Amino acid sequence: MYMYMINPFRATNKYLYAKLCVYNLHTYYILKPELRDIWDRERTASLRGHVGRNVGWDFALERMNLEVQTLLGSNISAERIQECIRQLNGIRHIRAPALDAFGIGDADLSEYNGILESDVQALVHKIKEALKFDGIDDAGKLLGPSQSNPFRSPGSKTPWGRIAQAETHESKHAYVTRTVRSAPRNTTG
Repeated sequence: MYMYMINPFRATNKYLYAKLCVYNLHTYYILKPELRDIWDRERTASLRGHVGRNVGWDFALERMNLEVQTLLGSNISAERIQECIRQLNGIRHIRAPALDAFGIGDADLSEYNGILESDVQALVHKIKEALKFDGIDDAGKLLGPSQSNPFRSPGSKTPWGRIAQAETHESKHAYVTRTVRSAPRNTTG
């Protein structure tokens, strides 16, 4: 996934994520086989402890960062962050049963992203409407020649056009080489 995402991140000006892709790939390929096996087994995390429903560690960390930032606002200290994380970890395990006990649980809410199924269905309806899907040969409408992209903003470039532009500016090979060479080095031994 990291190799695939380097160019989309570069093309969308997500420079830190592009750099993260390079660093992760570099780290992965220089690991001893024993450590690479551990990386392969432990590269995902479970948000709620359900077997087989893991997400990437970055999702778990970004979600925790957002929750802590939301709770603490601008009143941040190392002690408050630690206390907040401890409380959030405790709340995670009792939230759904507690809300259900009060009769205000929301079984429709995804445990991973906070998106309601009703919102997803409303979005699907709008997309079908924009694509003029009516249940008659919808696949043909989607796969056949189209006059224009109904979701395109005026003057916008296609994702593949932005990726091609990023590649023209600096090839992936040159970008990866430059990024690895500029990475921090362990000079202590």
